[in-house]
Amino acid sequence: MANLAVSAVCNQSCAYCFTVDHLERRAAAGFLPPSAFDERLGFLKRSGLDEVRLLGGEPSLHPQFVRLVERARAVAREVTVFSNGLMPDSALDCLAALPVQGCTVVVNVNEPGGTKNGAYRRQVATMQRLGKRAIPGFNIYRTDFQPEFLLNLVAETGCTPNVRLSLAQPCLSGQNRSIHPNQYRAVALKIARFAEVAARAGVTLDFDCGFVRCMFSRPELEALQAAGAHVAWQCSPILDVDLEGNVIHCYPLAQLLSLPLTPATDAAALRCAFEARTRPYRQAGVFPECSTCPFKAQGECSGGCLAATIRRFRRTPFRLEVAA
Repeated sequence: MANLAVSAVCNQSCAYCFTVDHLERRAAAGFLPPSAFDERLGFLKRSGLDEVRLLGGEPSLHPQFVRLVERARAVAREVTVFSNGLMPDSALDCLAALPVQGCTVVVNVNEPGGTKNGAYRRQVATMQRLGKRAIPGFNIYRTDFQPEFLLNLVAETGCTPNVRLSLAQPCLSGQNRSIHPNQYRAVALKIARFAEVAARAGVTLDFDCGFVRCMFSRPELEALQAAGAHVAWQCSPILDVDLEGNVIHCYPLAQLLSLPLTPATDAAALRCAFEARTRPYRQAGVFPECSTCPFKAQGECSGGCLAATIRRFRRTPFRLEVAA
């Protein structure tokens, strides 16, 4: 898996955005040139990856987005776009015309009460056009989140009945809002309850990276399993390729772990290099207890987000979004 950044520009300003450390300094670059995009496709091809995953910023704002998608479709089995759903009509028309089996658009949504200028209704309209191509993504960055609106969103839009849940992870500078590991337990309790309600509505939950097994009690884990949730306790090199041709471990660690993309490198070699560089950090985890956890020792749980782990030792303050 590898993600290709094609835009440093975004038309949202989410408080939890973990690209702030990396993209804020690159906004002047704007958009990836099509010639450079072809080089990125070459990287995917020699890596044996037949999925093109586009992100930003907001990737659909690229002035030649349609051309990029066409190029991607010519060489790959599937195109996946990570979007906020506030996309130009030309981009939406392009994606809505693709076969459902060959297009996935993860639409990152926030609770309706927290959006401005009718953004949520625009996101709903986008997902209605995309239908089963769309999957809602929801970032948890505060403990008083109310996820039930996602079930209405799925029913109203006819999108794929899955919700991609993400914990808002900290970038190393601490400039974004995120969930502190001490808040994981409160978050887990709400997720477990929501999974049961979602299952009754025919909606399943998918866990993104950074979750830890111990944040859930045994009964909650059993409830998640019964609800058909796709749980995961992983943190590994994602491989985000930025506008300048650098490959980063992941956006939260962009300041620390970056390697140049060359005509000879492939995803497997880059992943091995990042794993070697992060091995000393992996001895720990987001909690002190991670160092002696049998699930971590057996490889069942990674110990949580590596950026959060590193910040444990750097003592960088978290910017928290607290309940009102």
